[in-house]
Amino acid sequence: MNSVKQKDQLKKDALLEIGCEELPTDYMPAREQARLSLKTEGLLKNKGLVFDNVKVHATPRRIIFLIKGLAEDQTSFTRELSGPKQSIAYLPDGTLSPAGQGFLRKAGVRPEEISIQDDRLFVRLEEKGRPTQVLLPEIFSELIREKFDFPKTMRWEASGARFARPVRWIITLFGTEVIPFHFADVEAGRITRLHPRHRPQQAEVPSASEHENILRQGRVICSNEERLIAIQKALEAEARRLGGCPVKDSGLLETVAMMAEFPGVLSGSISKNFLDLPREIIITTLREHQRYFAIEDESGKLLPFFLAVHDNPLAAPDTMRPGFERVLEARLKDAEFFYNQDIKNPLEQKVSDLERVLWIKGLGSLLDKTQRLENLCVRLAEKLEPGQEQNVQPAAHLSKADLISLVVQEKEFSSLQGIMGTCYALAQGVPESAALAIREQYLPRWSDDNLPATPVGRVLALADKFDHIIGCWGAGFIPTGTKDPYALRRAAQGIIAITLDVGYHYSLNEVLKLSVQGFNSFSEKAEEIKTGVKIYIQGRMESELARRNIKPDLIQALLGVWWDDITVLVQKAETLHALRSEPGFTEKIITFSRVVNILPKDTFRNLSPGQEEKEVDTRLFSHETENKLQAACQKAGKEITDLSRAGNFRACFECLAEMKPLIDRFFNDVLVMDENEKIRRNRLNLLSNLARQIWILADFSRLAA
Repeated sequence: MNSVKQKDQLKKDALLEIGCEELPTDYMPAREQARLSLKTEGLLKNKGLVFDNVKVHATPRRIIFLIKGLAEDQTSFTRELSGPKQSIAYLPDGTLSPAGQGFLRKAGVRPEEISIQDDRLFVRLEEKGRPTQVLLPEIFSELIREKFDFPKTMRWEASGARFARPVRWIITLFGTEVIPFHFADVEAGRITRLHPRHRPQQAEVPSASEHENILRQGRVICSNEERLIAIQKALEAEARRLGGCPVKDSGLLETVAMMAEFPGVLSGSISKNFLDLPREIIITTLREHQRYFAIEDESGKLLPFFLAVHDNPLAAPDTMRPGFERVLEARLKDAEFFYNQDIKNPLEQKVSDLERVLWIKGLGSLLDKTQRLENLCVRLAEKLEPGQEQNVQPAAHLSKADLISLVVQEKEFSSLQGIMGTCYALAQGVPESAALAIREQYLPRWSDDNLPATPVGRVLALADKFDHIIGCWGAGFIPTGTKDPYALRRAAQGIIAITLDVGYHYSLNEVLKLSVQGFNSFSEKAEEIKTGVKIYIQGRMESELARRNIKPDLIQALLGVWWDDITVLVQKAETLHALRSEPGFTEKIITFSRVVNILPKDTFRNLSPGQEEKEVDTRLFSHETENKLQAACQKAGKEITDLSRAGNFRACFECLAEMKPLIDRFFNDVLVMDENEKIRRNRLNLLSNLARQIWILADFSRLAA
């Protein structure tokens, strides 16, 4: 065990600045900067270095590690080493054996410094901390070579060093001193580069603590958070001047913050003719093509203006504005042309053309998928939204038609799938319920996204996600580790979120069976696919229950028995989570666990409620307690079944709890494992039937005491 000797030390700030060619906007988001801060803190602590805090900043042209209040020396510490047993370390004549001598060499000590502890050789070493200045080169090297998690890296010079973009300068300072360091073909120093439009473009950094001010004087704001706030304020101020407010877009805001080191905001005009286009097309054109912000009034109507973030602090907005407007007008003209062409042809005419479009390799065309969705939607509507069967069919029929529209086929507009389908459907007189469902089928698209708000949209969204998971699973596109190229995790989470949002009750097994039936090629491995997908959804349910603060042992107790209804599973979890904090809960589950634990280890616990109970022969009873428990078990069985169907799981638990005294008395009065095989089996059958009633709630034997 190591112990650290604390002492007051002089402190300095340490700095590592990596200057490079312009980074892609998504390479150093705020979450990555926070992750690197934590990684750096961990690295420093592992080195035994005391510091105040770590800040990681990123701009388009640099990544900065600033370590505030770093001690000048590594803290001294005591290192304790245990060696071989005394009987192995010494020879009969009392001299050290080869094993003992090897331990001596490893520890770097003399024989007289060794002691015996717990019958082993033991040595306590006082290690003096090394100067921080000596440790910093290896710390900086580890940071730059191992801690980044870029989507892609590149080589650009002979050494083969890799980084997101070619590195052009490096600063390594500890206080005022340059730390000798090199990476790739760059030797570290104290010269930084300022904003490209600043004159002069380079500056000397006297000390780590002065670095931020020098950059600011050179029109570089190194703090990503500060740039975000500055951009947000500028956007709001300019939008107010124009009579509106910027359309909220946190993702775009984070993107533009990584496009400018000294951001400014300018506004431009949009021709009013373009405002007749659907709102989503205008906003997407601004966002995806140009990374501009739209402006809306209090009612949500788009105004004929845009806001653009730039990185040119010396230029006057009036000189830049025409160029911004000219490029945007060309993009909007393209979008207008695509939309006008699409609107001429009804969605219905596009459906037959889906036959020519491959959905996923090995899984047929988009028309095949459309036909499966039509059938599955009707079946789901019968169970989940009775009376909507006639509405879901046309929604499913048109659901994929917009995928071959000119707008959605454009790369920059692909995110408008479903949205354009709704726009076209409403414009072409499709019933509103079906039109809105086309858009809602893709919801939720990410965590915390909106959920479908209409009955038809919910049914279509569920059908689309079940069909997607079953199809990909059957084709062998199964997620592995962090790789999930077909977004099955998102589909499973969407199924769970929609189901719980409304409180739908349905048999998961039955819906999976219906989904598999849509794929004729899967008939031979239907059961295998169903089982695999259910286990996969179960894994997502574990995450959902954990998010609801259900403890891990209770999650396993719930999933260890029959579950076939997502909503019921969550209801049971929340009921038992609340019961667990009430007096007497532990004593009750100890009794229930006793019932379960005496059964054979291979007893199958994942039994559906409809399966027959085991036969109990009352003529083999030899004790009054057996008869009483059998009668109580039969009576409670019907009550618990009815209560569970009604969703009253607290009452189910209370019904079981009423039998606790009788169960305890049974174990006191009766020897379950009787020598007579018939009597033993009969008593085990009685307890097995009782266990089935307990398993309607959970396998309490998995709960921690």
